[in-house]
Amino acid sequence: MASEAIRYQPRYSAEDYRSWEGEWELWDGVAVNMSPSPGYEHQTVATRLAARILLQLEQTGGCDCEVVTELDWQLEADTVVRPDVSVLCKGHPGQFISYAPTVIAEVLSRSTEHKDRTAKRQLYQQQGVQHYLMLDPVKKTVEILSLGPDGEYQQLPEVTERIELTWGQHCRINIPFDSIFAA
Repeated sequence: MASEAIRYQPRYSAEDYRSWEGEWELWDGVAVNMSPSPGYEHQTVATRLAARILLQLEQTGGCDCEVVTELDWQLEADTVVRPDVSVLCKGHPGQFISYAPTVIAEVLSRSTEHKDRTAKRQLYQQQGVQHYLMLDPVKKTVEILSLGPDGEYQQLPEVTERIELTWGQHCRINIPFDSIFAA
């Protein structure tokens, strides 16, 4: 009976999504509630990370990437997600991201951790996001997943002091944990 009920679930489009109020994402036509909105610690970590990535990319020179926070990524007509931090290297995205970011960072929280570790991990891997970071503000840890040659995420060895990533010829970041996690 459960499988019969699935066909009666409402299906939504990105056009429907844009008219909604509150914190939502759209996964294959299914509305996914992201409430409550992220708390202070979550937002502080995301903001600090975005600021440090942007600063380092500007200082490096030659890296033609932008950093955005909380910008919708429309993958298909029925799928829209909103990563905490995205690094975009294929030009100005317009009103929303329309291509796979090079780097995505999600700050884990009790209400979203399971989604970030499962559904979003799978989605980002399928879409070719080169580096996926999961930051835990409580444990003050960062998990770094990088796309391998087989198109599967490989978890980099556990990092305890800094985030180090390189992509392209001129893009690299080296960010100490103490600059993103509050003391």
